[in-house]
Amino acid sequence: MTPAELAAAAAGGCVAVAVALLVTGRRGSTDGRPVAAPASPWTRRLRRAWAVTGDPARPHVDRRRRALGWAVAGVVVWALSGWPVAGLATTVAGLWMPWLLGSTRVVRARIEKLEALEGWCRRMADTLSGGGAIGLAQAVVTTAARVDEPIAPAVRTLARRLRDGAGDRSDYHAAAMREFADDVDDRTGDVVAAALLLALHQQSGGIAGVLRQLADGVARDVRARRDIEAARAESRQSIRILLIIQAALLVLIGLTPNFAAPYNTPVGQAVMAVLLSGSAFLLVWMRRLGLGRPAPRFFGSSGEFAKTGAP
Repeated sequence: MTPAELAAAAAGGCVAVAVALLVTGRRGSTDGRPVAAPASPWTRRLRRAWAVTGDPARPHVDRRRRALGWAVAGVVVWALSGWPVAGLATTVAGLWMPWLLGSTRVVRARIEKLEALEGWCRRMADTLSGGGAIGLAQAVVTTAARVDEPIAPAVRTLARRLRDGAGDRSDYHAAAMREFADDVDDRTGDVVAAALLLALHQQSGGIAGVLRQLADGVARDVRARRDIEAARAESRQSIRILLIIQAALLVLIGLTPNFAAPYNTPVGQAVMAVLLSGSAFLLVWMRRLGLGRPAPRFFGSSGEFAKTGAP
């Protein structure tokens, strides 16, 4: 490609990216009023793909700037190498690589949530045994202010509903516990929520012992998950090393004219696209394996209890 063609390609790529980002940022509203977005499957897939390109807690403007930065980096790589596939791969890798390699962070967040659940069960048991609360509902309300952060919002919402609930107490407790199970969103959380609901109905004198048994069960689950993650750590490190080697190899090929010549043809670019797509597919597969398939839930708004109407 001549310098003029490279400049034209770079300018066209920047304009296309700017227009795409502008449409993405403005699609949600017109003149300040919400507009119903299409609900086609492709639209939902694109939204999910866009959602994982950055931290959901960060402003959308930061996410758009990050996307624009990586798009410009891709255009620069394309201009320098003459390989459009390499430029596209640079943009895609910059935007989605943190998500592809982020299974460890997701699993760690799940484990921390279960550890917080274990600590909360033990705290309620100690509160009941020490006479700091009369009944499980009061124990929930009393301990809500001293819950670890991963489940703090869910516990505080549950405490507020138990404290302010009126009418049919049985149905209200069931709805509150299902909502709590949905907030935790884990099968172990379903076990705790279902046990708490049964304890609220029975109000027997052995609730503290039941809570300690629940805490012991959650602790065993946490230990098992930590052992699994420790076994997977070496594989994840190997994947990162292989990715670094692959990226370095592409750079070396680009800097060596004799090796880079075959990739300057359309067939060479097609081969590069197939190879890089295979790498991306393997990364997605490894992420799914790393996260594992979550155990099916049985409690909550979509669980069997909600379907059958059982408490």
